[in-house]
Amino acid sequence: MDVSYFGAHGHVPLRLALLLAAVGGILLTALAGSARIMQLRATARKHCRADHRAVKAGAKDSSKARR
Repeated sequence: MDVSYFGAHGHVPLRLALLLAAVGGILLTALAGSARIMQLRATARKHCRADHRAVKAGAKDSSKARR
């Protein structure tokens, strides 16, 4: 099977071409998924910190009201 990709030309057996395409698809999907997971973790961390600050500020306000 003749293959042309970004200016590179070559002859590759069909089985090998399909295998390389599958592996490339898996790697691309894993890369995109990892990037999305890192985004979600960063957002969750940011929200967790904001919640912690709000709870801490609420505790200070309630302790002032008790005095």
